[in-house]
Amino acid sequence: MAKIGIDLGTTNSLAVIYRGGESVKIKNSLDEYITPSAVSVDDDGKILVGEAAKDRLISHPDRSASEFKRNMGLRTTVELEGVKYTPEELSSLILKKIKADCEAFLGEEVEEAIISVPAYFDDNSRRATRIAADLSGLHVERLINEPSAAALSYLSRNGYVDGTYMVIDFGGGTLDVSVVDVFENIIEILAVAGNNKLGGKDFNEVIARDFCKKNELSYDDLSPVEKAVIYRASERAKIALSDIPVVMIEVPLEKQKYTLTLTNNELISMSKTIFEGIRDPVRKAIHDSRKTLQNIDKVILVGGSCKMPTVREFIRQITGITPDTSVDPDTAIAEGAAIYAAMKNKDLKDIILTDICPFTLGVAVNNDILNDGSIMMSPIIPRNNTLPSSIMRPYYAASQDQTGINIRVYQGENIHPEQNLFIGKLELQCPPTRRGDKICDVKMTYDINGILIVDVITLDGHKETKAFRSNDSVLTEDQIEKIRAKMESAMLVTPEDEKYRALIARAERIYEESFNEQRALITGRLMNFKAAINMRDPIKVRETYNSLSELLDRLEY
Repeated sequence: MAKIGIDLGTTNSLAVIYRGGESVKIKNSLDEYITPSAVSVDDDGKILVGEAAKDRLISHPDRSASEFKRNMGLRTTVELEGVKYTPEELSSLILKKIKADCEAFLGEEVEEAIISVPAYFDDNSRRATRIAADLSGLHVERLINEPSAAALSYLSRNGYVDGTYMVIDFGGGTLDVSVVDVFENIIEILAVAGNNKLGGKDFNEVIARDFCKKNELSYDDLSPVEKAVIYRASERAKIALSDIPVVMIEVPLEKQKYTLTLTNNELISMSKTIFEGIRDPVRKAIHDSRKTLQNIDKVILVGGSCKMPTVREFIRQITGITPDTSVDPDTAIAEGAAIYAAMKNKDLKDIILTDICPFTLGVAVNNDILNDGSIMMSPIIPRNNTLPSSIMRPYYAASQDQTGINIRVYQGENIHPEQNLFIGKLELQCPPTRRGDKICDVKMTYDINGILIVDVITLDGHKETKAFRSNDSVLTEDQIEKIRAKMESAMLVTPEDEKYRALIARAERIYEESFNEQRALITGRLMNFKAAINMRDPIKVRETYNSLSELLDRLEY
């Protein structure tokens, strides 16, 4: 049974397997390596995942969803055709599709997966990712931080050369920065920083809003379809600026054509906030690694947004180093995850990857400085500590003759615990202790699989232990079973049917983006294709499929 690596991305997803000493990218049912991270409900209730769902974001925005990775671990929902889905449920549909494609491609069952996550994902986001994998039928024992995966991909291709590297992973929805030391085939992650709410989609939105402003349109007052059309045109313009200096955006709305010319300099000017959002994690990663920019041997860029010349130039300016873009920014993360799976499976015995705790772990204590009854964060395992990590700290009675201990565990960097992520609590009794005297020791142990064990030891030797696993769910067993039943009833379209539905979705999307004379051509050929499908005439289906495909290729390119 196969073990694969999966890049579960905000914009696109990909699976890779490491075999025969190399990474093999796995094609999906449409014969493509990349699967857009989009989900849509078709008219018959079947679930579309990937390219067809991405096209339906424009033609059927009320039935489609994307970019839900940004909300992993949050109690948000998206309603599609009267059914509410959480981000992890939508992500499970992406993973279910990837699993099926992998098994069809490999001709064997997929036993286990390593899934990449943003290094700056907190415990809730990581739990949600594991829940998504479980709902899809995938066994996931470990997650890998995306920049760590990128480092593995780069080093495997270029030799495990000793040095200090900065890896910047700037994707569709998230930004991660890692500083990595390599010495004698040991890859040590020194520090991570990032922003889970910054990515290529922010450039799309900036362009879309500027387009509306200069055409005297109110973006917020547009219909969902109109917004989707402008957003898609903005995304295409952003991508085009990677190859040409000037692009023209043309959008048909209500029988009127709206246009805008855009250059890279104009994009830089309107995106200052985004660029400053890149600068901050770079500074923080360097600071936390206890290195300087002069210590960095290479800056490695991955992620789709790093294709943008403006991004590459900005990173060169703030680091003083010309970035290395030799690895494929779209596939490096999945390749690294597959390599990590091979390392875990002992197929690669000579490479060691260490990881770190991305956020501080600690407990809430009384604020003895202000002595006003407020509480503050007491760090135990600091952020960027190498895993596995085990640290013990003493704590003291907060009241006279105290007989109980309430340990509340948090994850985060804020001095105020309530602003951090609450992990869980332990409560136990102890002998009466005078205020200010030592009452217990708290020991935290955090391992490579995301398991946090908290031991509380009182002075009389009583010990209370609790394990907090990143795959533990905050849901009850009954709730989990209901979700599982719900997701099992969500039927993906068959691979045979997907090809036809994908073409229909593409035709409907291009129809929305076209003008009247083009729409008439699309309508005629689309109706012929649908009629051929209904007649179940394979020859006619093939003829009308090719005819419609040729027209759409001509109109789009």
